[in-house]
Amino acid sequence: MSEYFQHYPQISYDISGTKPAKVKTVINLMERAKIKNVVLDDIIRYFPYSIKENFRPDHVSVEVYGDVKYTWLIFLINDITDPIYEWPLGTREFGSYIKDKYGTLTIAKNTIHQYERILRTRVEATGTTDAIPEARIIIDETTYDTLDTDVRNIKYCYDWEVDRNEAKRDIKLIDSLYVADILSEHAETLE
Repeated sequence: MSEYFQHYPQISYDISGTKPAKVKTVINLMERAKIKNVVLDDIIRYFPYSIKENFRPDHVSVEVYGDVKYTWLIFLINDITDPIYEWPLGTREFGSYIKDKYGTLTIAKNTIHQYERILRTRVEATGTTDAIPEARIIIDETTYDTLDTDVRNIKYCYDWEVDRNEAKRDIKLIDSLYVADILSEHAETLE
């Protein structure tokens, strides 16, 4: 990742907060690179990618681009600013996260996160049409209690967390043909 930060401006930063000031030169992380919207909006230049279980960002970078130095590009194109919690957690890390947040797995599985009304059930794909996903809205408990059982659902905290974690698996990646151009654009933007 050092290649990514080599183009960022440096600033003098007071690391002590006392007099006399103890100043250190650091990279200005408040500057943020951005890929031109032309690249972001051009679906031909990127492709969908599903992150495998326990695959770290550097693993994806090596698998797709052949080098760990493009890990930053994966974060940038997917607008990931927190690589810990905006990246899908592996099974072990997810279990620890659930225990830290809810106390126990049992509590997470038995605590209601939200009540839902099913507006449309899933319609499976046919030879001529794509599948139509189920549609739900969040409702309050009083409304939930008035609905027929076939049009209501309870989402428990554990299931909500699993869905949220799994949604992070689907990202987009830039075609490797354009990586060198983006790297040089990045350097120009920050210098």
